[in-house]
Amino acid sequence: MPKTPETGAQMLRRAARRRIRPLFGGAGALSIWQVCEALVPVAIGIIVDRAIIPLSIPALIISIMGLGLLFTVLSLGYRFGARLCNSAREHEAHALRVEITHAALTAPSLPADRTSGEVLSIASADADTAATAFQQAGRGIASVLGMITAAVFLLIADPVTGLVVLIAVPIGLIVVALPGRSVSARATAQLEAVASAGRSASDLMHGLRVIKAMGGEPWAVRRYRATSDAAAEAGVATGERTGRLAGLGALVMSAVLAIVLIVAGLRLIDGQMSVGALIGILGMTAFLTEPMRALADIVGLFAQSHGAAERIARLLTSIDAEAGTGDATDTSAEAAPTTRDAADIRPRVTTTESGITITGWPTTAESRALTTAGGALTCIVSDDAEDAAMLLAELTSHARSLGPARMLVAPHDVDLFEGTIGSNITMVVADDSTDTDDDPDAADHPPISAEVLAASGVDELLDLVDGGLGYRIQELGGNLSGGQRQRVALARALNADPQILVLAEPTTAVDAVTEARIAHGLCRLRRRRGDRVTIILTSSPAFLAAADTVVYRPTSGPLLIGRHADLLETDTDSAEAYRDAVTR
Repeated sequence: MPKTPETGAQMLRRAARRRIRPLFGGAGALSIWQVCEALVPVAIGIIVDRAIIPLSIPALIISIMGLGLLFTVLSLGYRFGARLCNSAREHEAHALRVEITHAALTAPSLPADRTSGEVLSIASADADTAATAFQQAGRGIASVLGMITAAVFLLIADPVTGLVVLIAVPIGLIVVALPGRSVSARATAQLEAVASAGRSASDLMHGLRVIKAMGGEPWAVRRYRATSDAAAEAGVATGERTGRLAGLGALVMSAVLAIVLIVAGLRLIDGQMSVGALIGILGMTAFLTEPMRALADIVGLFAQSHGAAERIARLLTSIDAEAGTGDATDTSAEAAPTTRDAADIRPRVTTTESGITITGWPTTAESRALTTAGGALTCIVSDDAEDAAMLLAELTSHARSLGPARMLVAPHDVDLFEGTIGSNITMVVADDSTDTDDDPDAADHPPISAEVLAASGVDELLDLVDGGLGYRIQELGGNLSGGQRQRVALARALNADPQILVLAEPTTAVDAVTEARIAHGLCRLRRRRGDRVTIILTSSPAFLAAADTVVYRPTSGPLLIGRHADLLETDTDSAEAYRDAVTR
């Protein structure tokens, strides 16, 4: 697997390598455009000397045709060069968004200092900003070639003037490039402030109902205003530095042009150049303003792209480091330390065609292999929240490597999306050809079996809302209660029908009667196919009573494994702790 770039510079170099063909093609076409732009004043000077002053009509006709050809090549060069550079930019921005999203979705968990809102900001704004480097690179290469063309012409037309340009322009570019690092730092700070504002907004939206219930709107407004103001101030600071850089570029450019004009004027007074050469030099001097201004702007824009690439690299590196920690702990498990304090060991999950086996859990000497075969339902109860979270994280990581058709882990906290109940269950929305406005009965999702609706308790929910499966759900399920959201989420997991299904406390917000009905329906649905494996992390008596096997992890001591009724009747300290844990 290719190594993730660790710095912004490495990220941009990798981007250039994988977009090398459109980048070279775009830079080449833009260079043709810029060189042709530089040749326009040269052509005009030649036309003056060869056609206008001698009053030659044939030479004038040929000159006009040549000038038209020059402008045709110029226009096509810009058209195709800009298209290739824009194509490279859009494809790289898309690739970066996909890479960031894939890393965030496939990691067992995000780093502690990263939130979904910040990741969203980096995957959108930073990816677009970093990818603009292709536009800057293509235009920068073209500008440099245009300036070289101008310098060569000036050396041929008048060596002294050309020498002045060759000395003054590099000095001017160095002066303009010096503040680039400062602009990059300001741009990075701005992007971090914007991400912080996005993180704050995401947190507030997730907790909006709680905030409103507690009357915390004024506090929420003050909190977001503070982060938004910080982002605005960072943007102003970046704009100020970028503006200063642009102003410095304009000043340096004007100074260089003034020097060139003074030298050329003195050479004309001395009679050392023709009128056509003077026109060409003046036109070339005016042309130099465009590439020099472009280079001055490119320095600031590239600094912003570098800052965005730096943030992307840091995010991907931190996600890889988080995942690497899990890999390292898996390796250390083979050393078989005897206590939990000896090492931070994670359980190991293996799957076969006939079931799933968990070894090394809990992370103590009392651990044993836990195997759930096809057609069986296993419930796991843990008094140790850290051990339970570690097991769920490992199951989630393993499921992502297998794919949702083979293994699916439905977490306790789930997100519902704006749409209908049906589309939230199937996670598939009908294409644009399905006109639900003309046909109210037309569904915006594939069919959902009645068994899934009954097993998840959604059938009762459909009796309470207008439109049944077509009932519109607001963002994050804001118009549903906690229990109703859990039923829709459970229906989503059951409808996916994976070979191995893992659920984490799926019915904590559901009343006891409904929970018992759901437990019975879920077990019947999953057992109907003999190869389906179901594992539920729960302390719900309804699910425990329906399970084939219950695994209890006490705070200390060995695991208890057996049927729920048998564990309740066992006369041991661990069994007493089990009764206390599951009695409601």
